[in-house]
Amino acid sequence: MARPVTPRTNGEGLPPATSAAAPSVPALRTRERPAELAAFETAVVEFFVDAAELVGVPKSVAAIYGSIFASAAPLSFAEIEARLGLSKGSVSQGLKILREVGAVKEVSTKADRTELFSPDLEMRKLIERFLESRVQRQLSAGGDRVADLRRRVAAMPPAEQSTLQGRVKKLEQWHSRTRALLPLVRTFLKLGS
Repeated sequence: MARPVTPRTNGEGLPPATSAAAPSVPALRTRERPAELAAFETAVVEFFVDAAELVGVPKSVAAIYGSIFASAAPLSFAEIEARLGLSKGSVSQGLKILREVGAVKEVSTKADRTELFSPDLEMRKLIERFLESRVQRQLSAGGDRVADLRRRVAAMPPAEQSTLQGRVKKLEQWHSRTRALLPLVRTFLKLGS
């Protein structure tokens, strides 16, 4: 009969740092929860932190989402802060970002009106919101930057101008193709629902 796996701790009830998790990933405080739940939450938070690096999401935001995602019950601000050991400011900023992209839903209890957070599990909506709030903004800013680069190259000495104009033209092509791809991604997401 296999023995249940219990997470190792660093002596303070905190899981040890793993090679997969970067040093700036918050160490989960797991002492108050059963070992199996703590191990599950740690694994989920690490999963989201690793995934966040691919899309440029701050690790603290990913850890907050991971903690909320791993909890069977909605979590309060104070519970998130206590579990992750983050500052109030980091938790507040992280929840603000997660609300903006629609990654978390707010629920409140009738008894004490405590605001609780649960994850939005609709991946299609989450990706659409991410595209709208982040990618679209980056594309708009990118267009302005490319136009600025074109103006700067026009003022350069002729010897460099030709080569750098070709490079700016390549940037414009990449930017244009990315903008053209965005409606296709949106259509794909709608078809997949």
